[in-house]
Amino acid sequence: MPSKILTISDALGNPLRRKIFLKILEQPGISLRRLARELEIGMGNLASHILILERVGLILEERDSGRVRLYANDNFLLNGGGRWRKMRNL
Repeated sequence: MPSKILTISDALGNPLRRKIFLKILEQPGISLRRLARELEIGMGNLASHILILERVGLILEERDSGRVRLYANDNFLLNGGGRWRKMRNL
């Protein structure tokens, strides 16, 4: 189980989670499998990072015919987008 991350800054402080979040922003609706393949990481590792991003409200999951699709949370983009633009350059 992933350690408890309480803030968006903590979640995006991890370089791999930033990459994951960026990829989801670039490809809304990307499947877990495709994301793992494109980032060249295992499904277990990806799942733990996805869980953290979901817990802090950065991403949302949608089930589509048995597939999990990932999207950036629009509320975060509308309300916290300025902070995200700064964090992209970390």
